[in-house]
Amino acid sequence: MYVSTKFLSVEQYALSRLLFENSLLFAAFAHLGTPFIADKFFSLFRNDEEEHHGILAFLLLLPFIGAVIFGIIYLVFTPAIHAYFAEESPMFLKYHFLVIPLTTFWIYISVLEAYCRNNSRIAVPNFIREVYLKLANVLLILMFGLGWLSFEAMLYLVVASYGLAVVIFLGYIKQLGRLYFRFPDKKILTRSLIIQMLGYGGFTLLGGVGVNLMLFIDRTMVAGKKGLVSAGIFIIASYIAGIIEIPKKAIAQISIPLLAASLVKGDYDHVRTMNQKSALNQLIAGGVVFLLIWASIDDIFFLIPKGSTYGEGKYVVLFLALVKVFDIATGLNTEIIMYSKFFRFATLFIVASAILGFLLNLWLIPIHGFVGAAIATAFTTLVYSIARMTFVWWKFGVLPFTNKTLQVTLILAFLYAITFLIPDYTRTIISAMLMMALRSIIIILLFILLIVRFKISEEINDLVLGLQRRFLK
Repeated sequence: MYVSTKFLSVEQYALSRLLFENSLLFAAFAHLGTPFIADKFFSLFRNDEEEHHGILAFLLLLPFIGAVIFGIIYLVFTPAIHAYFAEESPMFLKYHFLVIPLTTFWIYISVLEAYCRNNSRIAVPNFIREVYLKLANVLLILMFGLGWLSFEAMLYLVVASYGLAVVIFLGYIKQLGRLYFRFPDKKILTRSLIIQMLGYGGFTLLGGVGVNLMLFIDRTMVAGKKGLVSAGIFIIASYIAGIIEIPKKAIAQISIPLLAASLVKGDYDHVRTMNQKSALNQLIAGGVVFLLIWASIDDIFFLIPKGSTYGEGKYVVLFLALVKVFDIATGLNTEIIMYSKFFRFATLFIVASAILGFLLNLWLIPIHGFVGAAIATAFTTLVYSIARMTFVWWKFGVLPFTNKTLQVTLILAFLYAITFLIPDYTRTIISAMLMMALRSIIIILLFILLIVRFKISEEINDLVLGLQRRFLK
Protein backbone atom coordinates (compact mmCIF):
# COMPACT_ATOMS: atom_id res chain seq x y z
CA MET A 1 0.00 0.00 0.00
CA TYR A 2 2.83 2.43 0.71
CA VAL A 3 5.11 1.69 -2.25
CA SER A 4 2.30 1.63 -4.81
CA THR A 5 0.62 4.80 -3.57
CA LYS A 6 3.98 6.57 -3.22
CA PHE A 7 5.29 6.05 -6.74
CA LEU A 8 2.15 5.52 -8.82
CA SER A 9 -0.49 8.14 -9.53
CA VAL A 10 -4.02 7.19 -8.48
CA GLU A 11 -4.87 6.41 -12.13
CA GLN A 12 -1.74 4.32 -12.63
CA TYR A 13 -2.38 2.42 -9.42
CA ALA A 14 -6.00 1.69 -10.36
CA LEU A 15 -4.97 0.61 -13.86
CA SER A 16 -2.33 -1.83 -12.61
CA ARG A 17 -4.76 -3.36 -10.07
CA LEU A 18 -7.56 -3.64 -12.62
CA LEU A 19 -5.31 -5.54 -15.03
CA PHE A 20 -4.31 -7.91 -12.24
CA GLU A 21 -7.78 -8.43 -10.79
CA ASN A 22 -9.55 -8.79 -14.14
CA SER A 23 -7.02 -11.46 -15.09
CA LEU A 24 -7.92 -13.32 -11.87
CA LEU A 25 -11.60 -13.01 -12.72
CA PHE A 26 -11.16 -14.28 -16.29
CA ALA A 27 -8.78 -17.06 -15.24
CA ALA A 28 -11.48 -18.37 -12.89
CA PHE A 29 -13.48 -19.63 -15.88
CA ALA A 30 -10.83 -19.81 -18.62
CA HIS A 31 -9.01 -22.67 -16.84
CA LEU A 32 -12.21 -24.74 -17.34
CA GLY A 33 -12.07 -26.02 -13.77
CA THR A 34 -8.71 -27.77 -14.31
CA PRO A 35 -7.28 -27.10 -10.79
CA PHE A 36 -10.46 -28.54 -9.23
CA ILE A 37 -10.30 -31.54 -11.57
CA ALA A 38 -6.70 -32.15 -10.50
CA ASP A 39 -7.64 -32.10 -6.80
CA LYS A 40 -10.63 -34.39 -7.30
CA PHE A 41 -9.30 -37.00 -9.74
CA PHE A 42 -5.51 -37.02 -9.40
CA SER A 43 -5.60 -40.01 -7.05
CA LEU A 44 -6.89 -42.19 -9.93
CA PHE A 45 -3.67 -41.51 -11.87
CA ARG A 46 -1.07 -41.27 -9.09
CA ASN A 47 1.80 -43.61 -9.93
CA ASP A 48 5.36 -42.30 -10.30
CA GLU A 49 6.57 -45.46 -12.01
CA GLU A 50 3.93 -45.01 -14.70
CA GLU A 51 4.53 -41.23 -14.85
CA HIS A 52 1.10 -40.61 -13.34
CA HIS A 53 -0.38 -42.26 -16.44
CA GLY A 54 0.08 -39.03 -18.42
CA ILE A 55 -2.37 -36.90 -16.42
CA LEU A 56 -0.04 -33.86 -16.62
CA ALA A 57 -0.50 -33.65 -20.39
CA PHE A 58 -4.27 -33.56 -19.90
CA LEU A 59 -3.95 -30.90 -17.17
CA LEU A 60 -1.85 -28.73 -19.51
CA LEU A 61 -3.98 -29.25 -22.62
CA LEU A 62 -7.40 -28.50 -21.11
CA PRO A 63 -6.54 -24.98 -19.86
CA PHE A 64 -4.76 -24.26 -23.15
CA ILE A 65 -8.08 -24.84 -24.90
CA GLY A 66 -9.75 -22.58 -22.33
CA ALA A 67 -7.12 -19.86 -22.80
CA VAL A 68 -7.59 -19.92 -26.60
CA ILE A 69 -11.37 -19.71 -26.25
CA PHE A 70 -11.03 -16.87 -23.76
CA GLY A 71 -8.63 -14.98 -26.04
CA ILE A 72 -11.04 -15.23 -28.98
CA ILE A 73 -14.02 -14.12 -26.87
CA TYR A 74 -12.04 -11.20 -25.40
CA LEU A 75 -11.01 -10.01 -28.86
CA VAL A 76 -14.59 -10.30 -30.12
CA PHE A 77 -15.78 -8.12 -27.23
CA THR A 78 -12.96 -5.57 -27.60
CA PRO A 79 -15.26 -2.97 -29.24
CA ALA A 80 -17.65 -3.28 -26.27
CA ILE A 81 -14.72 -2.87 -23.85
CA HIS A 82 -13.64 0.28 -25.69
CA ALA A 83 -17.17 1.66 -25.57
CA TYR A 84 -17.49 1.00 -21.82
CA PHE A 85 -14.18 2.58 -20.75
CA ALA A 86 -13.65 5.21 -23.47
CA GLU A 87 -15.37 8.11 -21.73
CA GLU A 88 -14.25 7.78 -18.09
CA SER A 89 -11.10 5.61 -18.25
CA PRO A 90 -9.41 6.07 -21.65
CA MET A 91 -6.01 5.27 -20.13
CA PHE A 92 -7.19 1.70 -19.49
CA LEU A 93 -7.79 1.11 -23.21
CA LYS A 94 -4.10 1.51 -24.04
CA TYR A 95 -3.15 -1.49 -21.93
CA HIS A 96 -6.28 -3.62 -21.54
CA PHE A 97 -4.99 -6.25 -24.01
CA LEU A 98 -2.38 -7.23 -21.40
CA VAL A 99 -5.23 -9.02 -19.66
CA ILE A 100 -4.94 -11.83 -22.24
CA PRO A 101 -1.35 -12.94 -21.49
CA LEU A 102 -1.79 -12.18 -17.78
CA THR A 103 -4.90 -14.38 -17.65
CA THR A 104 -3.06 -17.16 -19.47
CA PHE A 105 -0.17 -17.03 -17.01
CA TRP A 106 -2.58 -17.06 -14.05
CA ILE A 107 -4.31 -20.11 -15.50
CA TYR A 108 -1.09 -22.10 -15.63
CA ILE A 109 0.11 -20.86 -12.24
CA SER A 110 -3.13 -22.24 -10.75
CA VAL A 111 -2.91 -25.53 -12.65
CA LEU A 112 0.77 -26.18 -11.90
CA GLU A 113 0.21 -25.24 -8.27
CA ALA A 114 -2.57 -27.85 -8.12
CA TYR A 115 -0.25 -30.43 -9.72
CA CYS A 116 2.46 -29.69 -7.14
CA ARG A 117 -0.10 -29.85 -4.35
CA ASN A 118 -1.19 -33.30 -5.47
CA ASN A 119 2.45 -34.36 -5.49
CA SER A 120 2.65 -33.30 -1.81
CA ARG A 121 4.74 -30.22 -2.59
CA ILE A 122 3.37 -26.91 -1.31
CA ALA A 123 6.31 -24.91 0.14
CA VAL A 124 7.94 -23.78 -3.11
CA PRO A 125 4.61 -23.11 -4.90
CA ASN A 126 3.50 -20.96 -1.95
CA PHE A 127 6.83 -19.11 -2.08
CA ILE A 128 6.35 -18.41 -5.80
CA ARG A 129 2.84 -17.08 -5.32
CA GLU A 130 3.16 -15.27 -1.99
CA VAL A 131 6.77 -14.03 -2.08
CA TYR A 132 8.26 -14.02 -5.58
CA LEU A 133 5.28 -12.46 -7.40
CA LYS A 134 4.70 -9.77 -4.75
CA LEU A 135 8.39 -8.98 -4.41
CA ALA A 136 8.77 -8.70 -8.19
CA ASN A 137 5.80 -6.33 -8.29
CA VAL A 138 7.23 -4.10 -5.54
CA LEU A 139 10.71 -4.02 -7.10
CA LEU A 140 9.35 -3.06 -10.51
CA ILE A 141 7.29 -0.25 -8.97
CA LEU A 142 10.42 0.98 -7.15
CA MET A 143 12.37 0.91 -10.43
CA PHE A 144 9.61 2.97 -12.04
CA GLY A 145 9.61 5.37 -9.10
CA LEU A 146 13.39 5.82 -9.39
CA GLY A 147 13.01 6.68 -13.07
CA TRP A 148 14.70 3.53 -14.37
CA LEU A 149 11.57 2.35 -16.19
CA SER A 150 8.69 3.99 -17.99
CA PHE A 151 5.19 3.13 -16.79
CA GLU A 152 4.58 1.12 -19.96
CA ALA A 153 7.81 -0.85 -19.53
CA MET A 154 6.92 -1.51 -15.90
CA LEU A 155 3.53 -2.98 -16.88
CA TYR A 156 5.11 -5.22 -19.52
CA LEU A 157 7.70 -6.44 -17.03
CA VAL A 158 5.03 -7.11 -14.40
CA VAL A 159 3.21 -9.32 -16.92
CA ALA A 160 6.53 -10.96 -17.83
CA SER A 161 7.18 -11.72 -14.14
CA TYR A 162 4.03 -13.87 -14.14
CA GLY A 163 5.25 -15.66 -17.25
CA LEU A 164 8.55 -16.27 -15.49
CA ALA A 165 6.59 -17.75 -12.56
CA VAL A 166 5.19 -20.39 -14.94
CA VAL A 167 8.73 -21.17 -16.12
CA ILE A 168 9.89 -21.45 -12.49
CA PHE A 169 7.03 -23.84 -11.75
CA LEU A 170 7.98 -26.05 -14.69
CA GLY A 171 11.62 -25.97 -13.66
CA TYR A 172 10.71 -26.94 -10.10
CA ILE A 173 8.53 -29.82 -11.29
CA LYS A 174 11.36 -31.00 -13.56
CA GLN A 175 13.78 -30.80 -10.63
CA LEU A 176 11.35 -33.00 -8.67
CA GLY A 177 11.45 -35.50 -11.51
CA ARG A 178 7.69 -35.20 -12.06
CA LEU A 179 7.62 -33.36 -15.41
CA TYR A 180 6.08 -36.22 -17.33
CA PHE A 181 5.29 -35.48 -20.96
CA ARG A 182 3.45 -38.48 -22.31
CA PHE A 183 0.03 -39.20 -23.72
CA PRO A 184 -2.63 -40.00 -21.10
CA ASP A 185 -3.33 -43.68 -20.49
CA LYS A 186 -6.59 -44.39 -22.33
CA LYS A 187 -7.29 -47.31 -20.02
CA ILE A 188 -7.74 -44.85 -17.18
CA LEU A 189 -8.67 -41.63 -18.97
CA THR A 190 -11.74 -43.13 -20.63
CA ARG A 191 -14.43 -41.17 -22.42
CA SER A 192 -16.83 -41.59 -19.51
CA LEU A 193 -14.20 -40.34 -17.05
CA ILE A 194 -13.44 -37.32 -19.25
CA ILE A 195 -17.16 -36.47 -19.29
CA GLN A 196 -17.29 -36.89 -15.51
CA MET A 197 -14.20 -34.69 -15.05
CA LEU A 198 -15.50 -31.96 -17.36
CA GLY A 199 -18.89 -32.03 -15.62
CA TYR A 200 -17.27 -31.66 -12.21
CA GLY A 201 -14.94 -28.94 -13.49
CA GLY A 202 -17.81 -27.06 -15.06
CA PHE A 203 -19.86 -27.13 -11.85
CA THR A 204 -17.01 -25.97 -9.62
CA LEU A 205 -16.18 -23.38 -12.25
CA LEU A 206 -19.49 -21.62 -11.54
CA GLY A 207 -18.51 -21.23 -7.90
CA GLY A 208 -15.07 -19.90 -8.80
CA VAL A 209 -16.50 -17.37 -11.25
CA GLY A 210 -19.12 -16.33 -8.70
CA VAL A 211 -16.52 -15.74 -5.98
CA ASN A 212 -14.33 -13.67 -8.28
CA LEU A 213 -17.29 -11.65 -9.54
CA MET A 214 -18.19 -10.83 -5.94
CA LEU A 215 -14.60 -9.82 -5.20
CA PHE A 216 -13.62 -7.84 -8.29
CA ILE A 217 -16.54 -6.75 -10.48
CA ASP A 218 -17.29 -3.62 -8.42
CA ARG A 219 -13.97 -1.84 -9.02
CA THR A 220 -14.11 -2.59 -12.77
CA MET A 221 -17.60 -1.10 -12.96
CA VAL A 222 -16.46 1.94 -10.95
CA ALA A 223 -13.62 2.48 -13.45
CA GLY A 224 -16.04 2.25 -16.38
CA LYS A 225 -18.65 4.58 -14.91
CA LYS A 226 -16.65 7.00 -12.74
CA GLY A 227 -13.03 6.77 -13.91
CA LEU A 228 -9.72 5.37 -12.69
CA VAL A 229 -9.34 7.83 -9.79
CA SER A 230 -12.60 6.62 -8.23
CA ALA A 231 -11.55 3.03 -8.87
CA GLY A 232 -8.19 3.63 -7.15
CA ILE A 233 -9.90 5.13 -4.09
CA PHE A 234 -12.28 2.17 -3.89
CA ILE A 235 -9.49 -0.41 -4.30
CA ILE A 236 -7.34 1.05 -1.49
CA ALA A 237 -10.37 1.24 0.83
CA SER A 238 -11.35 -2.36 0.07
CA TYR A 239 -7.79 -3.55 0.77
CA ILE A 240 -7.83 -1.85 4.17
CA ALA A 241 -11.18 -3.45 5.01
CA GLY A 242 -9.95 -6.82 3.71
CA ILE A 243 -7.36 -7.03 6.52
CA ILE A 244 -10.24 -7.99 8.84
CA GLU A 245 -10.68 -11.33 7.05
CA ILE A 246 -7.13 -12.54 7.69
CA PRO A 247 -7.90 -14.17 11.08
CA LYS A 248 -10.90 -15.97 9.56
CA LYS A 249 -8.72 -17.72 6.99
CA ALA A 250 -6.37 -19.06 9.66
CA ILE A 251 -9.16 -20.27 11.96
CA ALA A 252 -11.06 -21.88 9.04
CA GLN A 253 -7.96 -23.79 7.89
CA ILE A 254 -7.54 -25.21 11.39
CA SER A 255 -11.22 -26.15 11.70
CA ILE A 256 -11.90 -27.70 8.28
CA PRO A 257 -10.46 -31.23 8.87
CA LEU A 258 -12.31 -31.62 12.19
CA LEU A 259 -15.49 -30.16 10.73
CA ALA A 260 -15.42 -32.46 7.69
CA ALA A 261 -14.94 -35.53 9.92
CA SER A 262 -17.90 -34.54 12.13
CA LEU A 263 -20.14 -34.00 9.10
CA VAL A 264 -19.25 -37.45 7.74
CA LYS A 265 -20.19 -39.00 11.11
CA GLY A 266 -23.38 -36.93 11.33
CA ASP A 267 -22.21 -35.53 14.68
CA TYR A 268 -24.11 -32.25 14.43
CA ASP A 269 -23.67 -31.46 18.12
CA HIS A 270 -19.93 -31.28 17.53
CA VAL A 271 -20.51 -29.25 14.35
CA ARG A 272 -22.61 -26.80 16.39
CA THR A 273 -19.91 -26.51 19.07
CA MET A 274 -17.16 -25.99 16.49
CA ASN A 275 -19.20 -23.44 14.57
CA GLN A 276 -20.01 -21.42 17.69
CA LYS A 277 -16.43 -21.49 18.95
CA SER A 278 -15.05 -20.55 15.53
CA ALA A 279 -17.62 -17.78 15.12
CA LEU A 280 -16.80 -16.38 18.55
CA ASN A 281 -13.03 -16.43 18.06
CA GLN A 282 -13.36 -15.01 14.55
CA LEU A 283 -15.49 -12.18 15.94
CA ILE A 284 -12.93 -11.52 18.68
CA ALA A 285 -10.00 -11.44 16.23
CA GLY A 286 -11.78 -9.67 13.38
CA GLY A 287 -13.60 -7.31 15.72
CA VAL A 288 -10.45 -6.00 17.37
CA VAL A 289 -8.77 -5.59 13.95
CA PHE A 290 -11.79 -3.58 12.79
CA LEU A 291 -11.63 -1.45 15.93
CA LEU A 292 -7.89 -0.80 15.47
CA ILE A 293 -8.45 0.23 11.85
CA TRP A 294 -11.51 2.42 12.35
CA ALA A 295 -10.24 4.12 15.50
CA SER A 296 -7.15 5.28 13.56
CA ILE A 297 -8.63 5.60 10.08
CA ASP A 298 -7.85 9.32 9.76
CA ASP A 299 -4.23 8.74 10.80
CA ILE A 300 -3.94 5.83 8.36
CA PHE A 301 -5.03 7.97 5.42
CA PHE A 302 -2.83 10.82 6.63
CA LEU A 303 0.22 8.54 6.50
CA ILE A 304 -0.58 6.95 3.12
CA PRO A 305 0.94 8.85 0.20
CA LYS A 306 -1.77 10.85 -1.61
CA GLY A 307 -3.90 10.25 1.47
CA SER A 308 -6.03 13.34 0.83
CA THR A 309 -7.32 11.62 -2.32
CA TYR A 310 -7.52 8.07 -0.99
CA GLY A 311 -9.11 9.39 2.22
CA GLU A 312 -12.29 10.08 0.25
CA GLY A 313 -12.89 6.35 0.60
CA LYS A 314 -13.10 6.52 4.40
CA TYR A 315 -16.75 5.46 4.52
CA VAL A 316 -16.11 2.76 1.93
CA VAL A 317 -13.82 1.24 4.56
CA LEU A 318 -16.59 1.53 7.16
CA PHE A 319 -19.33 -0.09 5.05
CA LEU A 320 -17.12 -2.95 3.86
CA ALA A 321 -15.46 -3.50 7.23
CA LEU A 322 -18.72 -3.66 9.19
CA VAL A 323 -20.22 -6.27 6.93
CA LYS A 324 -16.99 -8.29 6.98
CA VAL A 325 -17.13 -8.33 10.79
CA PHE A 326 -20.70 -9.64 10.61
CA ASP A 327 -19.70 -12.20 8.00
CA ILE A 328 -16.85 -13.66 10.03
CA ALA A 329 -19.08 -13.63 13.14
CA THR A 330 -21.43 -16.09 11.37
CA GLY A 331 -18.77 -18.79 11.63
CA LEU A 332 -18.08 -21.70 9.30
CA ASN A 333 -21.34 -21.77 7.35
CA THR A 334 -19.61 -21.96 3.96
CA GLU A 335 -17.39 -24.82 5.11
CA ILE A 336 -20.35 -26.70 6.66
CA ILE A 337 -22.25 -26.53 3.37
CA MET A 338 -19.18 -27.31 1.23
CA TYR A 339 -18.26 -30.47 3.15
CA SER A 340 -21.80 -31.81 3.50
CA LYS A 341 -24.11 -33.56 1.03
CA PHE A 342 -25.58 -30.14 0.25
CA PHE A 343 -22.33 -28.88 -1.29
CA ARG A 344 -24.07 -27.85 -4.51
CA PHE A 345 -25.97 -25.16 -2.62
CA ALA A 346 -22.65 -23.42 -1.90
CA THR A 347 -22.26 -22.76 -5.62
CA LEU A 348 -25.91 -21.71 -5.89
CA PHE A 349 -25.50 -19.11 -3.12
CA ILE A 350 -22.31 -17.77 -4.68
CA VAL A 351 -23.77 -17.43 -8.18
CA ALA A 352 -26.97 -15.82 -6.89
CA SER A 353 -24.94 -13.36 -4.81
CA ALA A 354 -22.72 -12.51 -7.78
CA ILE A 355 -25.79 -11.70 -9.89
CA LEU A 356 -27.27 -9.60 -7.07
CA GLY A 357 -23.99 -7.74 -6.63
CA PHE A 358 -23.72 -7.03 -10.36
CA LEU A 359 -27.27 -5.64 -10.55
CA LEU A 360 -26.82 -3.48 -7.43
CA ASN A 361 -23.52 -2.08 -8.75
CA LEU A 362 -25.20 -1.37 -12.07
CA TRP A 363 -27.85 0.65 -10.23
CA LEU A 364 -25.86 2.39 -7.48
CA ILE A 365 -22.50 3.26 -9.10
CA PRO A 366 -23.93 5.79 -11.61
CA ILE A 367 -25.77 7.50 -8.70
CA HIS A 368 -23.26 7.37 -5.84
CA GLY A 369 -19.93 6.42 -7.44
CA PHE A 370 -17.50 4.37 -5.34
CA VAL A 371 -19.72 4.82 -2.24
CA GLY A 372 -22.52 3.19 -4.23
CA ALA A 373 -20.19 0.32 -5.06
CA ALA A 374 -19.40 -0.07 -1.34
CA ILE A 375 -23.10 -0.13 -0.46
CA ALA A 376 -23.78 -2.69 -3.19
CA THR A 377 -20.92 -4.94 -2.10
CA ALA A 378 -21.79 -4.61 1.59
CA PHE A 379 -25.47 -5.41 1.00
CA THR A 380 -24.59 -8.37 -1.22
CA THR A 381 -22.19 -9.77 1.38
CA LEU A 382 -24.82 -9.30 4.09
CA VAL A 383 -27.46 -11.16 2.10
CA TYR A 384 -24.95 -13.90 1.25
CA SER A 385 -24.01 -14.33 4.92
CA ILE A 386 -27.61 -14.43 6.16
CA ALA A 387 -28.62 -16.88 3.40
CA ARG A 388 -25.83 -19.33 4.32
CA MET A 389 -26.52 -18.98 8.04
CA THR A 390 -30.25 -19.58 7.55
CA PHE A 391 -29.61 -22.62 5.36
CA VAL A 392 -27.26 -24.19 7.92
CA TRP A 393 -29.80 -23.52 10.69
CA TRP A 394 -32.56 -25.10 8.58
CA LYS A 395 -30.64 -28.22 7.52
CA PHE A 396 -28.41 -28.84 10.54
CA GLY A 397 -30.02 -26.94 13.41
CA VAL A 398 -26.74 -25.04 13.86
CA LEU A 399 -26.54 -21.33 14.70
CA PRO A 400 -23.28 -19.42 15.31
CA PHE A 401 -24.48 -16.91 17.90
CA THR A 402 -24.48 -17.26 21.68
CA ASN A 403 -24.79 -14.82 24.58
CA LYS A 404 -21.00 -14.42 24.37
CA THR A 405 -21.43 -12.92 20.90
CA LEU A 406 -23.37 -10.08 22.50
CA GLN A 407 -20.71 -9.69 25.21
CA VAL A 408 -17.94 -9.26 22.62
CA THR A 409 -20.07 -6.73 20.69
CA LEU A 410 -20.65 -4.67 23.84
CA ILE A 411 -16.92 -4.75 24.70
CA LEU A 412 -16.02 -3.51 21.21
CA ALA A 413 -18.62 -0.73 21.44
CA PHE A 414 -17.30 0.28 24.88
CA LEU A 415 -13.70 0.44 23.67
CA TYR A 416 -14.68 2.47 20.61
CA ALA A 417 -16.50 4.94 22.88
CA ILE A 418 -13.31 5.37 24.91
CA THR A 419 -11.43 6.53 21.80
CA PHE A 420 -13.60 9.66 21.74
CA LEU A 421 -11.93 10.76 24.98
CA ILE A 422 -8.67 11.34 23.12
CA PRO A 423 -8.28 15.11 22.60
CA ASP A 424 -7.83 16.67 19.17
CA TYR A 425 -4.25 17.09 17.99
CA THR A 426 -2.36 18.55 15.06
CA ARG A 427 -1.40 15.76 12.68
CA THR A 428 2.19 15.41 11.60
CA ILE A 429 3.92 12.20 10.54
CA ILE A 430 5.37 11.78 14.05
CA SER A 431 2.20 12.66 15.95
CA ALA A 432 0.02 10.46 13.72
CA MET A 433 2.32 7.46 14.21
CA LEU A 434 2.60 8.02 17.98
CA MET A 435 -1.15 8.43 18.43
CA MET A 436 -1.83 5.32 16.34
CA ALA A 437 0.60 3.34 18.47
CA LEU A 438 -0.76 4.69 21.75
CA ARG A 439 -4.39 4.20 20.74
CA SER A 440 -3.72 0.66 19.50
CA ILE A 441 -1.81 -0.38 22.64
CA ILE A 442 -4.63 0.88 24.89
CA ILE A 443 -7.31 -0.87 22.82
CA ILE A 444 -5.43 -4.18 22.68
CA LEU A 445 -4.56 -4.25 26.39
CA LEU A 446 -8.09 -3.34 27.52
CA PHE A 447 -9.63 -5.77 25.02
CA ILE A 448 -7.49 -8.70 26.20
CA LEU A 449 -8.13 -7.78 29.84
CA LEU A 450 -11.91 -7.71 29.37
CA ILE A 451 -12.03 -10.88 27.24
CA VAL A 452 -9.98 -12.79 29.82
CA ARG A 453 -11.73 -11.23 32.84
CA PHE A 454 -15.19 -12.29 31.66
CA LYS A 455 -13.93 -15.68 30.40
CA ILE A 456 -15.53 -15.17 27.02
CA SER A 457 -13.26 -17.52 25.04
CA GLU A 458 -11.90 -20.76 26.51
CA GLU A 459 -9.17 -20.85 23.86
CA ILE A 460 -7.92 -17.33 24.62
CA ASN A 461 -8.01 -17.93 28.38
CA ASP A 462 -6.01 -21.16 27.94
CA LEU A 463 -3.52 -19.29 25.75
CA VAL A 464 -3.08 -16.53 28.36
CA LEU A 465 -2.67 -19.05 31.19
CA GLY A 466 -0.08 -20.94 29.14
CA LEU A 467 1.89 -17.75 28.54
CA GLN A 468 1.73 -16.88 32.24
CA ARG A 469 3.14 -20.27 33.22
CA ARG A 470 5.92 -19.93 30.68
CA PHE A 471 7.01 -16.47 31.87
CA LEU A 472 6.73 -17.37 35.56
CA LYS A 473 9.10 -20.34 35.23
